[in-house]
Amino acid sequence: MQELWRGNANAWECDELGHMNVRFYIAKAMQAAARLSELAGMRGAFCADATATLIARTVQVRYLAECHAGVPLVIRGGVSVIDHDGAEFVLVMEHTAKGVPAASFVIRFEHADPRSGRPFDWSQRLLAGLEALKTDPPAETTPRTLSDTAPRRDISIRKADALGMAVTGLGRFGPEDMDVFGRMRPEVAIGKTSDSVIHFKDGFPEEWAGHDGDSGLTLGGALLEARIHIRRHPRAGEGYLMRSGLIGANANVRSLVHWMLDPATGEPLWSIEGVACMMDLNARRLFKTPPDRLAELQGRVIEGLSV
Repeated sequence: MQELWRGNANAWECDELGHMNVRFYIAKAMQAAARLSELAGMRGAFCADATATLIARTVQVRYLAECHAGVPLVIRGGVSVIDHDGAEFVLVMEHTAKGVPAASFVIRFEHADPRSGRPFDWSQRLLAGLEALKTDPPAETTPRTLSDTAPRRDISIRKADALGMAVTGLGRFGPEDMDVFGRMRPEVAIGKTSDSVIHFKDGFPEEWAGHDGDSGLTLGGALLEARIHIRRHPRAGEGYLMRSGLIGANANVRSLVHWMLDPATGEPLWSIEGVACMMDLNARRLFKTPPDRLAELQGRVIEGLSV
């Protein structure tokens, strides 16, 4: 595992729950991935004049420990899978001072033309460079609760309506969401989802109730792991519509699916399966769902829903 990034959690990266927001974990992981590609021989792959780049298609992340403002962090990683026109990178973020994992990532990339997005085969030189960085996936990257179902092909607004998925987000992409090629950055997918999920009151009724009063939040929904399937990278000026549904719940966690759709065409932009818990914001630990609330959540599970 190569050291690929070293920095910290900034105060402005922390959200209303008092810890670094989910999007910034992935933003830092993408910096680490760029360094790994450079070590493999892809110098300048993420620069505006690149002739080849890496485009993220699937991002799996586990959030293992909270990162508060100012904490020092380091990311190490390697290459776990190499295909003829793609590769899978495995990364682990650690609390530098404590020496404990903060998050893990498995990112599937396509080796592609930076402008058209079309994948093409690796050169022999780059294959050799990637092989030199091969590593076994660390134990921290193994998903705990995520399903292993293949991405579905029938995602649309019409299908979301038929399944009864809640409308939870609506917005637009700006230039600040794009990379140097004008393509949505991977962390924006989890970021837009994070911005919208508070509206999913069927999945997080405790947090919704907290916002409905004046006493402030004592419980907050915290994401533990997620897998993002990016179907299309939108451009600045396009819109998004988020639909959400529960696929399971127990006393410790609740599993959810979000579909991010193009509101103009109804076609998918990305889909996310997430596993979240309710966190006691004072004790900073998992809050177990009481039986009556759990029965309520289980009654809202949508059968047949997947990513």
